[in-house]
Amino acid sequence: MAPGKKKTPAIEKKPAKQSGSAYMFVVLGMILLGLMIFAAPALLLFAVGCIPAMVAYIIDREPGRNATLTVGAANVAGVAPFIFELLLSGPTMDRALAMLSDVFVVVVMFGTAGVGWLLVLGMPKIAAVYIDVTNEAKIKQMRREQKRLIEEWGDEVMAPAGA
Repeated sequence: MAPGKKKTPAIEKKPAKQSGSAYMFVVLGMILLGLMIFAAPALLLFAVGCIPAMVAYIIDREPGRNATLTVGAANVAGVAPFIFELLLSGPTMDRALAMLSDVFVVVVMFGTAGVGWLLVLGMPKIAAVYIDVTNEAKIKQMRREQKRLIEEWGDEVMAPAGA
């Protein structure tokens, strides 16, 4: 090394942080394998019923995946009663296929996902209206307070500070 030159410290590479996706994949695989072996009719009903949630997962690219969470939760809420009904009445493939061919069952399962989409698409507008209304109420209250202060203290209160 030449005199006068400082040795730069070597940059330490930190090991890449794994997201645990391999672990989750194994756990999910074990759950699905168990369902396929012991409750295949329930798995079929769940898989078909949760198609809207799967579509929401594919479509949603926003950070946090709020649409996926909302649609998925609503969809599972619509599928769960039929899964329980199937499991309590004896989970056979014939019963599961009969449920899937029942229009009411499919409409409820997919309709709850539709309610989830209505929440995803409608809540920002509802929140904006709520914020506008509360802001207008605050402005009116501040103007009333301003008038009261002017009546009590005179127009000097309106003068800018330091003038």
